[in-house]
Amino acid sequence: MYERFFNYSNELLCVADFEGRFVDVNDTFTKILGYSKQELLSKKFLEFVHPDDIEATLAEIGKLADGAQTINFENRYQDINGNSRIFSWKSIPDTNSKRIYAVARDITDERTIDNNFAQLHTAVSENVIYARTDASGKIVEVNDKFCEISGYSRRELIGKTHRIINSGEHSRQFFIDMWKTISSGKVWTGPITNRRKDGSLYIVESIITPILNLDGKIESYIAIRFDITDRIEYQQESAKILKILNETGSIAKVGGWELEVETGVLSWTDETFKILGVEKRVGQKPILPEGLELFVEEHKPLIDEAVARAISHGEPYALELKAQTPSGEIKWIFTNGKANYKNGKIVTLSGTIQDIHDKKITELRYNQERQKSIQNAKFAALGELAASIAHEINNPLGIISGYTELLKYQNDGQENDKLDAILKSCERISYIVKNLKRFSRTDSEPTKHKLDLVEVTNEAISLVMPKIKRNLITFSYDMVDSAFIWANDVEIEQVIINLINNSIDAIYEKENCWVKLKIAEDNNNVIFVVEDSGSGIPDSVQIKMFEPFYTTKDINKGTGLGLSVVKGIIDDHEAQIEVDNSMPNTCIKITFPKHMGH
Repeated sequence: MYERFFNYSNELLCVADFEGRFVDVNDTFTKILGYSKQELLSKKFLEFVHPDDIEATLAEIGKLADGAQTINFENRYQDINGNSRIFSWKSIPDTNSKRIYAVARDITDERTIDNNFAQLHTAVSENVIYARTDASGKIVEVNDKFCEISGYSRRELIGKTHRIINSGEHSRQFFIDMWKTISSGKVWTGPITNRRKDGSLYIVESIITPILNLDGKIESYIAIRFDITDRIEYQQESAKILKILNETGSIAKVGGWELEVETGVLSWTDETFKILGVEKRVGQKPILPEGLELFVEEHKPLIDEAVARAISHGEPYALELKAQTPSGEIKWIFTNGKANYKNGKIVTLSGTIQDIHDKKITELRYNQERQKSIQNAKFAALGELAASIAHEINNPLGIISGYTELLKYQNDGQENDKLDAILKSCERISYIVKNLKRFSRTDSEPTKHKLDLVEVTNEAISLVMPKIKRNLITFSYDMVDSAFIWANDVEIEQVIINLINNSIDAIYEKENCWVKLKIAEDNNNVIFVVEDSGSGIPDSVQIKMFEPFYTTKDINKGTGLGLSVVKGIIDDHEAQIEVDNSMPNTCIKITFPKHMGH
């Protein structure tokens, strides 16, 4: 029975002699050390003891030889793999048989846990704010960090509750909810603002953990805290600065942005979202392709290339572009960007975006008015030149027509057809000079009166006919006998000439070149149509064709002002101008209110 107890015991049981040899060992001994029973009995047991523990072990054997008992003596044995195992011994010597009867317990795991806990406790004590309370919440232990940050000594803290550092910044419900969580056995985490002994505040990130006894009941609480005062103050200061920047940016209509090159993620300030008309959504950031899509088609290549070169070559840029908000609003913006480097590599781009729409429109209108002033100055000079030409031409023209009339009278009908041709040419020259003088006249305040649109159209045709013939354009018209509107003759003639010239410029290189004019009436309107052999106007161009300085002509062949001036004149006459997309060719239609008075 004793032999079975000896071999089946979970403890390490052995019998040894005073000469340092095992006489017998149980199975647990062989299992833990990995040696066979024969190997253990064939050597002195000191050969299995850790070298650093041999001296202490010999001293303990000497005590046993003197008849003393061993209680809780610890030493290290090395197993077959060279790993150390810690044994705690209880031994009784038998001086008659010269035997030592011993039982050992393997406490390796316990000592490992104790060692790890000791290291963890040291690390916690030295680096975090630590406190332990009893189950009622009274402080029973604090470390130096707690005393240092609170300003209280251990003697002042032990036995007190955490009310001693209560800042008054949190509501009563805040602490009720906290206590409800930890008293139910759960861990509570969160920031807490406390008050030092000197009255100043500090903020800690707290982890409060209930400690349970063997019966599962809470016996204490451990609180581990990290001082986050500087971080919170920095965040608050950063938020304050960001708020100021957003407010000043809103006033100046200037936003900021940053692009992460690797991910393509964009960070925008509030004003940037506002300028671009994009809804700000929590947890979502735009990406580069979405940002580039917010520019109009004609300006996308400019911003695409600028961003690409900034990413690849670090080239800064500054551009004035037109953006189109998700709602369809078109606005002028100024944007710039520069590369930011880390370890010699471009990691981000950053810059600003500014709403310059009002400024740009004012600038464009100023340039438009400036161009119109230059144009008017040219017209004025042309008027003076036309008056001089008229004077110089009309005198010899009068002589030519007078002598031609005389010859016609003297020839009694002979060669009258030739003389009539000369007189007709004289009349044409006189008509052209008169129209030239009238067209070049500028009125400081254009006046409107009852006007026959057919008559004005014929006069305009006479001025553009040389260009029509020079470009080999087939020209035709279909007009009612008369069509009266309330208008300024010079401005309406300018509109007609601009539209005809635009048609000529658009088609003169085509094989089949023709321009048609049409004037028709209905009950309330006079309709003027210019149609040419072009293939129509794209929708993207129709949207912008009446904007100042927008042109599809080659550089130095157009200012982009012609159609914007036409639109201004038409609007001033309460008329409407539009592209007739129902026609197979290019067709511009103007609808004037018919003049019903006398």
